[in-house]
Amino acid sequence: MNDKMKILSICGSPRKGNSEAIINRLKENFGHKGIENEVILLREKNIQRCNGCVEYCNKYLECCHKDDMLEIIQKMLKANGYVFVSPNYFAMPPGLFKDFIDKCSVLYTSYCFTKKPDLSKKRAIIITVGTDKEFIDACRDYISKWFLETLRIEVVAKKSFLSRSELKGNYNDIFKNKLNSNIDKELEKMANKLCDSLKTVGGVS
Repeated sequence: MNDKMKILSICGSPRKGNSEAIINRLKENFGHKGIENEVILLREKNIQRCNGCVEYCNKYLECCHKDDMLEIIQKMLKANGYVFVSPNYFAMPPGLFKDFIDKCSVLYTSYCFTKKPDLSKKRAIIITVGTDKEFIDACRDYISKWFLETLRIEVVAKKSFLSRSELKGNYNDIFKNKLNSNIDKELEKMANKLCDSLKTVGGVS
């Protein structure tokens, strides 16, 4: 029996701005397709920094911190696909998003010891934004290779968009700054690619 497709979108920006605007535009796109899409703004969550207590997570296969990552990981396990959107900070995601990545290490550790959870049928798209093309591409590729590939999550589309750092209250600047003339079409293509890839995996409709 097919289950309804569920997509979880995670925004790694510490502020309301370009990344969140893109997440919301994609949510509208998924809504038009009748797809369930939940948005998580990491800036609104309590995510404690990983303190490297590998003796604990290796033994119990979970994090010792009882923070909001417990709920986020459960939502990740229930979702079929993901959208990850992040600004670029020195060719890397910001500390907030990096804390989230570090806390996902329990998923990697658990799979190494038990072969569960198997995330190989999950699919994802990645979007990064920033003012320097070389840096935002590097940030995008970092998330793709060193985070998602490590967790065995297949990336079906990734894109970086140029943005302005000073929004001056215009939270939709990414769609108005004329730096990305085809951004709406690009986002629609990425959404379609994610949905199509999930259908081919099977078990969702």
